[in-house]
Amino acid sequence: MSQTATPSKLTTRQALKLALTDRQVLAMLILGLASGLPYVIVAGTLNAWLTTTGVKPVEIGLLSWAILAYGFKFMWAAALQSRRTPLGLNIGPRRFWMFLFLGISTIGMGILSFSEPPSGLGLIAALAVGIAFSSSCFDIVLAGWRIEAARDDQHLDILSTVEQFGYRTASMLGGFVALIFADIFGWRFTFLAATGLLAASVLGVILANPTQVEDWDRSANDQDCGLSAQQKNIGTLLVLAGWVIGFYLIGDFAVGVLSDPENHSARDFIRNQGPWVVVSTVIWLGIVSAWLVYLQSRAEAGSYEASKGVLGVLFMAIVEPMMELVGRLRWTAILVLMVVLSYRFTDLIWGGFAYPFYLGENYGALGHTLTEVGFASKLIGVFATIAGIAIGGLAMLRFGRMPVFFFGAVFAAVTNLLFADLAMGATYTDPVLIFFQIDHLFGAFGMDIRMARLTSVIAVENIAVGVASAASIAYLSSIVSKRYAILQYSLLASLVMLLGVLGRPTIGAIIEEEGFARAFVLCAAFGGVASALALAEWVRIARSERV
Repeated sequence: MSQTATPSKLTTRQALKLALTDRQVLAMLILGLASGLPYVIVAGTLNAWLTTTGVKPVEIGLLSWAILAYGFKFMWAAALQSRRTPLGLNIGPRRFWMFLFLGISTIGMGILSFSEPPSGLGLIAALAVGIAFSSSCFDIVLAGWRIEAARDDQHLDILSTVEQFGYRTASMLGGFVALIFADIFGWRFTFLAATGLLAASVLGVILANPTQVEDWDRSANDQDCGLSAQQKNIGTLLVLAGWVIGFYLIGDFAVGVLSDPENHSARDFIRNQGPWVVVSTVIWLGIVSAWLVYLQSRAEAGSYEASKGVLGVLFMAIVEPMMELVGRLRWTAILVLMVVLSYRFTDLIWGGFAYPFYLGENYGALGHTLTEVGFASKLIGVFATIAGIAIGGLAMLRFGRMPVFFFGAVFAAVTNLLFADLAMGATYTDPVLIFFQIDHLFGAFGMDIRMARLTSVIAVENIAVGVASAASIAYLSSIVSKRYAILQYSLLASLVMLLGVLGRPTIGAIIEEEGFARAFVLCAAFGGVASALALAEWVRIARSERV
């Protein structure tokens, strides 16, 4: 930020006036929309389009791997920290990169508009990955610009709030509005409209002022960590080697199943290569970090040479934060990583199949229209999620973090059984709706029992997700250190989505073979495992607080 002095507190009227008249606030509103629109399109709306054209669930699950780019964007964040503007342009490095990545996302979206699924899934997958990658890079640059453009802490708070408003507006436009548009005008027009909206958001980059990029220099901390530059570089290279193996396994299977689906089984991949993906990307990082912590404990006191270049940056961004976590938690780090990997598994793994379940006609799907799904999922569901977050936050104030953390895991797991019941004909859901006369409430607005089922179950599930999300964020925030808060939180948040996204092709295969009901029951069972681990972590923390 350009100023470090603490400003006087703004009144509500002054804050509102600043939000409505400040050029940078307007730029952030538009840039927030540009940040959110590609994600909601790739992660959700694209799946709805594929479902309506008959693409199989296993293929939709595979294509949803594109959003892994958002989870692992911390890996290439350091590469976008340069102070120099490429090509010698006088627009500032942040604005240059925002122009570039927004342009790539817009071009990708435009090409995607002319796709004709179910044919050409390979091209659709490549475009989805490209859009997700460029959009995740845009998010990184936007976060840096927001911090640097803020004149003081109050201005930063306003920019952050307005960014979220723009992001949520994009979610509404790319979800609820897009589904209604698709129902009326068709998918090509809808995606072209989204492309036009994304292209128009370049206005935000034009309005944004150039900012001064700070050098990411933590060499003093690096020298004091008790490891030689050679040891740091070896540790970083070992971690990178594990990630190369993991992403090669993922990419090789993705290419194979799209080109020759008959000879590539998602179940076989998860059974045979899946464990190695987790080992190479997560467990191996923990092992290498533990080894470096061991070397650190045996090192003599003194100053050591800082690790320089790309390896030095990656060490500080990835390895060093994990070393601190492992060194502080010791053996309990194993339980913590298991909790982090499993906690959001139930809602993340089936999230890619929400549209196939709501819109499809096979495997026990519900066969609703795009407009009906837009209303239930992207309108009522959004408000239900917000309510769940509020409930989770208030409950943590009343009962504490870990009881709500455990309850959130159980609640999220149980709601999968509600969807299983819908897939089997709503045997248990309908009597509940009738008993509480919820069907009459919907009937007053011209909606039948099918819409009452869908909307009610989605509302309950989204409340559960909101509670679990609030508890998960609070838990992750509690286990990171203040020194590495952003880096450790980003790393752990990436691990949260890893298993859920990786497991989607397998769930897709189960849906095709045994139906949605079976898949939801399995998700509930996995949620039971997460609940047990959350309970164990609650017990561990309670015991540590008594010592």
